[in-house]
Amino acid sequence: MTSPVLSSSGPDTVPGGPGAPDPGALPASSRQDWCWHWVRSHTEDSTPLESPEVLRLRGRLDTGALRDALAEIETRHEALRLHLAGDGGPAADAAWPGQRLRAAPGGLDVVPVRPGDEEAEVTRTLDRRLDPTDRMARMTLLRSADDDHVLVGQFHHLVMDATSHDVFRRELAAGYAARTGAAGGTPAEGPAPFGYVDMIRREGSARAGEDRRDRAAAVARTLRAHGADQPLPAGPGAEVTHRARFAGIPLALSAEHGERLLRWCREQRTTPHNALLALLARGVAEVYERDRLVASVYMHGRTTPAARGAVGLLCNVLPVPLDVAGGSLSALARRTGERVLAAWDGVDLPLSAVADHAAARTGTEAVFRTAMSHLEFRMTGGAGRSGREAGAPLPFGAGLSAEHMAYEPPDRGLRFSGRRQALQCARTLYADAHVTENGVTGSLWYDEQYHDTVRLTRVSDIFHAYVGNLPVS
Repeated sequence: MTSPVLSSSGPDTVPGGPGAPDPGALPASSRQDWCWHWVRSHTEDSTPLESPEVLRLRGRLDTGALRDALAEIETRHEALRLHLAGDGGPAADAAWPGQRLRAAPGGLDVVPVRPGDEEAEVTRTLDRRLDPTDRMARMTLLRSADDDHVLVGQFHHLVMDATSHDVFRRELAAGYAARTGAAGGTPAEGPAPFGYVDMIRREGSARAGEDRRDRAAAVARTLRAHGADQPLPAGPGAEVTHRARFAGIPLALSAEHGERLLRWCREQRTTPHNALLALLARGVAEVYERDRLVASVYMHGRTTPAARGAVGLLCNVLPVPLDVAGGSLSALARRTGERVLAAWDGVDLPLSAVADHAAARTGTEAVFRTAMSHLEFRMTGGAGRSGREAGAPLPFGAGLSAEHMAYEPPDRGLRFSGRRQALQCARTLYADAHVTENGVTGSLWYDEQYHDTVRLTRVSDIFHAYVGNLPVS
């Protein structure tokens, strides 16, 4: 195996970290844990870990009703009122500084904008990074005319996930409609049935902590047995720097092959998510001559009916041990599905707790989210995590139309704050897939400083060959 060289073009680590912990502050939730370490793995000139919500509002707007609806959402959903109690900047060796809950919502800033300058002002607004020690949610209303506004919601990923955006939009539309007397408007009553702070406190109990430590140790043993401490070999002359350099190989499937995959999934009683993960893992295993791999998947973590209507970061990154050698593709897909389902039991495990037992980190240093896996897989559409319904109408009522504006932050790339974090990211392969009725789009991403492009092209070829030859009736 070729060992990569990490060049000295960046700092070893950023020293520092918060002082003595605040005894009255809250710990991180099990879901915030991986996100905190992701933040700490990068320097400040990396793409910010924020999740915007941008809505174009056309029609006569009742600003007071909008302000009250937003305040109600922040009051009901505690995650939006959390802020860090100490240093929130990047430092690979800094521990969680604690967080506190604001008593009141953050309000709404109204900014006048010249007509035609809305998109540029959205960019300027979102370029002002959140200070998580002050707040992790900020709302700005851009007004270009009495009947033309853009609402810009800025959320730190520590308190927001994709499903939360859906909940936020629904409650905002319903709350505004209720305050303006529109038909179908339903005001929210009382606090949300799911308490984010209550979840944090339950997780912080002595009994829960002991249980999680035992389960984290058991998960780590399984991951080590599947090669978590044996990364995929580097390409010839690999030299990983602190600045990631990603390249992608298409994994797209035509409508015909996409339909073949879906038919095979129905016949095998498996999901497209598990089937795609299984086929990709088999391709990686064949090229790298591995019998076992560890994959990383994202699970929404909304394990109770109350949590399904919650705003807050509830998804978690789960390492999934896979046995990929031998047997038919049908058997492989079933085994993969069983492993993914079993991993669900660990959705409340902090990723750092598993990493501690798997020797993926030392002390308080940040652990990159894929530190223990060979392949990260994300899927949207089909039976995977649903994307935002950008075209779905929002019933604000009262002659007000709302359109979701897509916004992609400038990609500043990833610069790592430490050597181990850079290598943990570089060693992993990253696959994304979006399933529609017109086929599958997606790519296999990799840091070209570490991985051999020729090898990964073979992985893609094997994957496409498997899909094209799936036996369907």
